[in-house]
Amino acid sequence: PDPEKPNSVKLFNSGGEEIHSCRNIEKPLTEFERNHPTTPLFNAHSKPGTVRGPYVYANYAHKSDFTLLREHNISVTDKIVLARYGMTFRGNKVQNAADAGAAAIILFKDLEYPATKERFPESEFAPSSAGERGTVLLENGDPDSLGWPSKARRFARPTEPQLTADIIAQPITGDDAVVLLNALPTTEGSFTLPKSWKTGLLPKGGHGIQTTNTTGPTIEVTVNIDSREVNITNVIGTIVGELEPDRWVILGNHRDAWTYGAIDPSSGTAAIMETARVLSHFLNKGWRPRRTIKVASWDAEEWGLVGSLEWVEEHRTQLEHKAVAYINTDIAEGGKCNGIGAEGSPLYKNLAGELLSKLNGEELNSYMLSGSGSDMYGFYCYAGVSVVNVNCDSNVDVYHSMYDEQTLFEVVDKDYKNLAKLSSALAQLVVGISEPFLVPGNSSQYSLQIQEWWHLVKPHVLKAFTRLELDEELISIFDAALYDLRQAADHYQREEVEKLTKSSSVLDIRRVNDKMLQFDRAFLVDERIPGTAYFSKNVLVSPSSSNIYSGSGFPGILNAATNHDETKEELLHQLEKARWALNAAKDILSS
Repeated sequence: PDPEKPNSVKLFNSGGEEIHSCRNIEKPLTEFERNHPTTPLFNAHSKPGTVRGPYVYANYAHKSDFTLLREHNISVTDKIVLARYGMTFRGNKVQNAADAGAAAIILFKDLEYPATKERFPESEFAPSSAGERGTVLLENGDPDSLGWPSKARRFARPTEPQLTADIIAQPITGDDAVVLLNALPTTEGSFTLPKSWKTGLLPKGGHGIQTTNTTGPTIEVTVNIDSREVNITNVIGTIVGELEPDRWVILGNHRDAWTYGAIDPSSGTAAIMETARVLSHFLNKGWRPRRTIKVASWDAEEWGLVGSLEWVEEHRTQLEHKAVAYINTDIAEGGKCNGIGAEGSPLYKNLAGELLSKLNGEELNSYMLSGSGSDMYGFYCYAGVSVVNVNCDSNVDVYHSMYDEQTLFEVVDKDYKNLAKLSSALAQLVVGISEPFLVPGNSSQYSLQIQEWWHLVKPHVLKAFTRLELDEELISIFDAALYDLRQAADHYQREEVEKLTKSSSVLDIRRVNDKMLQFDRAFLVDERIPGTAYFSKNVLVSPSSSNIYSGSGFPGILNAATNHDETKEELLHQLEKARWALNAAKDILSS
């Protein structure tokens, strides 16, 4: 925000008198916060300007929430939407409000846990005075250089697509949201809210819905954004591999933060720095990994994964030939840790499960791939590099607020034992992938996961085939491609991977390992997958365009099957693209 012109949200009564001004920064609760001012509340990439008018509470600002409002003849056209964070990416909330005709949106952090819980600084649970900053950019990377690295430009800049909704967005604290919610009419011009719309801030009600432009309170929201181009810096350290220096295992986390960043990202940074210290200790004693290890500190992740994605764009060709894995951590710990968890490419599911089960003393509960919430996104969905994301299974309730500061660790991990355990997990994964003569992936496990994703999507495809009057025999062709891939994966794992030994020839080891490296690459296509974030080219898993925090299996097929505006030609096209990728993966393993 412009420090000379702070953002503001003001409440006026029906007579036009100002009756409340929202805080533009949270109330300090600790000595540290009082002595160290931080960034005011704002949404990066919001449209600047001033809007004044009536407002409507719209729950989580899902498309379904606006549909419900319309069903009750409640219009948000040219009004200000008041909505709570959660359930979907904030940028999608802003876009949904814009699509519904709103002039602005105000976002507040709800109390997500029972009111009887102790709150920060006595616990990890955010108080009602918390707000949440964050970008509303709908895509990832530098918006001025989509598809190519954001380096010093020597030629004209191309015209770029619109990447943010064309309305004002501004966050407020929960305490201020209570005032705005209580000011809404609760009798005439209202409807009874579903239970799912009730907030933790007002568990007993107080959620009126304004339906008219002529009566009731109004809000004036002003956003002043200091938009300018600045340089960012990625820091990357390298341990050159002894036998395979041209094969890279990359470990990374971002270091930028909206406020103090004790949890996001410094908990992850601390774990990575400790991992780097341990690797350096053994390096100084004469150890060298078989493959090259790169340790990365990414800049500008909070602004849309800018640092990591621009690096991936710059080095994509090298990554296609050299990258064995990317291991990520971010918010390593945000609350009391319930064990170390992981998500990522199915290729390394078995390896991660074995290592983390030993550390946790129990079997890994789940392993999946999320959307684009952290730096693994560009590696997996854009460059086809196998990824593993590791963190503590814990609550992160002070996310992007003033209360993400060191005091929190006095409550959740005073002796940093959990971060030490996480660092151990990172070190074991890095060494476990960089050191063995065989890349420790499992193509059979991957093919099983692909079948599971297809079983979830197939019912939607069958319904679409009925609706579009397509021959279901075509689906059997796709099923056959899945079966062939499963057979090829099992044969490769059984006849090539398991029969290879350290005494095998260097060329045989390289040949078998290269198949493992290229397996994930096979699922990339040369165009964006419809219904996904801009750079998603992975036909198997990509972030959803309706919520880029989440991912889905076979996203292009799912989008074409469930979107009734899509034609039968588009559905068949997406099926064919995915079938082609499955056959390419099969050919890699069986060549």
